[in-house]
This record gives sequence, structure tokens and C-alpha cells, in this order.
Amino acid sequence: MPAGEDYRSHRRTLDDGAMPMRLERRVTLLFALSLLVPGMAVAAGSAPVTLRWKVPPSSLGYVYTAESMSPKSSTMKVDISGVRLRGEPAGKRKKLFEMAQPTQSALALVLSPKPSGDVAARVVVTKMEIPKTKRASKEAKELARQLKAMEGSVQIRATLTPSGLVTSDLKREHRNLVAFMVELPSRPVSVGDVWTHSADLVDMGKNWNGESDTINRVELVSLEREAEGTTVAVIDFTVAERHAGRYENPALAKPIPATMEMSYVGRGEFLVEEGRWRRVAGEMATIAKGVVSVDSAQRFVMVPLEPIPAEVLSAK
Repeated sequence: MPAGEDYRSHRRTLDDGAMPMRLERRVTLLFALSLLVPGMAVAAGSAPVTLRWKVPPSSLGYVYTAESMSPKSSTMKVDISGVRLRGEPAGKRKKLFEMAQPTQSALALVLSPKPSGDVAARVVVTKMEIPKTKRASKEAKELARQLKAMEGSVQIRATLTPSGLVTSDLKREHRNLVAFMVELPSRPVSVGDVWTHSADLVDMGKNWNGESDTINRVELVSLEREAEGTTVAVIDFTVAERHAGRYENPALAKPIPATMEMSYVGRGEFLVEEGRWRRVAGEMATIAKGVVSVDSAQRFVMVPLEPIPAEVLSAK
């Protein structure tokens, strides 16, 4: 880095080859495999198409399922043994806790029209499978209990425009989840057009000092006109971030190094005339090193939920 350059504001993109090899291989492989899906006829230079949600009065329902790609459940580890505060007596800190991550989860997305023309969205947790671990700490048991208690309840309520733009003031994680489920291009697009997604995957906090690599690419790869007259817009999503650096605070005896990688790679099939997704599928991955350590990857699929179960419609 050139002398005098602000380290904290230094950012790069995949265009200059900055993405680390592990995450780059994962993103590249998913993209290559997506090209092998049969029946995808790319028609570059096609007329622009406008993609908008068309939600009937009876509502639209989807089921979103995610499953761990690891044969063994991944874990989240929190270890503060290396954290030292200024003026603190020397002594060994113990690991705070280790918690197994969900191996399977399922969410129900319910979309309903609003008088204003916008769309109301509700996300209901219908399944949360967390494996039991030997000698689990009190903290891990409590977190597992809280996750399991989400089943059957509405965890997110949001308002979105017909283009799927989330306008509600939500927590970043909640907004990202809903946006990946519903967001469409805000303008008419042609095959080969590329735009960015509104997702903001990682927030490292105000005490973070480090570098970041990012990629944010959404593309309309084809428009398929099926025999029955249905037009299917095939959209590829590639969103990834990597942060490497350290946390600095006057209260710390020394900075705390850390890295964080997150990626979302998927393909969606949108039914243009009907104004709804037929299917969205892909992979999400998280790799973290430092005080918090995580290495997880999940496959996800979102398909229509027809009919919407009464317990989902009545969930609070």
C-alpha cells in the first residue's frame, strides 16, 4: 500500500483479483455449475423486460429451506483467551463457549398486497434443527433454546415496493434475508444486463481497522419462452465480502486480529407474466477467524408454498 494511504478506507473488488483463493474457488465453481443447467437459452440484445411482483389478494407463499453442506455440523466458537485489557492482571482467559450451528432450517415467506400498492412481507420460522453437543456450556444451551423457540413465530415483518425493494427499517441481517428473497431490478433489463444488489453482508464495527474485498453482481442471463407461453427470467446472484485486519481500542492492551468472509451465490427463475419466483437456489457461506471462529456453508432453496398452511397465516 502506498505510503500515506488511509488503511481503513482501502477497498478492492474482484475485478483486480483481490478475492482470496478459498472464497474465489467457491464462487467460481458455483457460477460454472450454473451454466450447465439444461434448457437455458441466452438471447443477448433482447428487448428490455420489467420484473415486478404481482401479489394476489389471497397472498403468495414460499418455503425457504437451508441445509448444512458439512457432513458434521459446523460450530461457532468464541474464545477470549487472547484478549487483554490495559491494567488487567496477567492470567489465562478461558474459551467462552462453543455452539453447534443449525443443520437444517425452514422459513415461510408470506407476501400480501397493501392498499398503497406496496407489498407486506412476513417471515415465519417453521423449523430449526440444532444438534446436541456433549458438555455444552450454559451460554450455548441458552442460545440453542432461543433459536428453537423461534419455531412457529413471525420473526420479520417488512414492507417492499413492487420491485422488491425493502423500505422498512430493519436490522441489517433481517433486511439482507428479506432482500435476497424478494429483490428484483428497479429498472427494465435486457439479457446480459448487470446490476448490484442492496445487500450489505458484513458490518465490522466502528473499532475495525482493515482491508476489504467485495463483489456485488446480479445478471439477467436469459429469458426463456416456454411452450405454454410463459416467460422465465433467469437471474444469477453473486455477492461476497472479505474483511481482514484488526480491532483497535484504547482499552485493549493490544489489537485483536480477525478475518471475516461471507458469500451468497444463487440462481432465480422469475415468471414474468405471473410476477413471482418459480424457484431460487444456491449456496451461502461464512468463514470467520479471531475471537469468533466460524466455517459454515449451506445450500438453500426457495419454492412456492401452495396452499399456505393455516398455522403460517395465523402465526404471530
